[in-house]
Amino acid sequence: MTIIDIKHLDKRLREITDPFGTGFPIVKKLFAEAAHKHDLTVTGLVRKYLAWKWSK
Repeated sequence: MTIIDIKHLDKRLREITDPFGTGFPIVKKLFAEAAHKHDLTVTGLVRKYLAWKWSK
């Protein structure tokens, strides 16, 4: 997974209005689809995303 892929995922996640409430199923779906696309586990993808986001 490249930085460009992570940025694309971040853009899609920021469009969700209530990511930890009613929008959480959408967040789960986005992470699951991206993990499947890049042959990663969901937890591995979340770690990569958070590490990238934390470094900003």
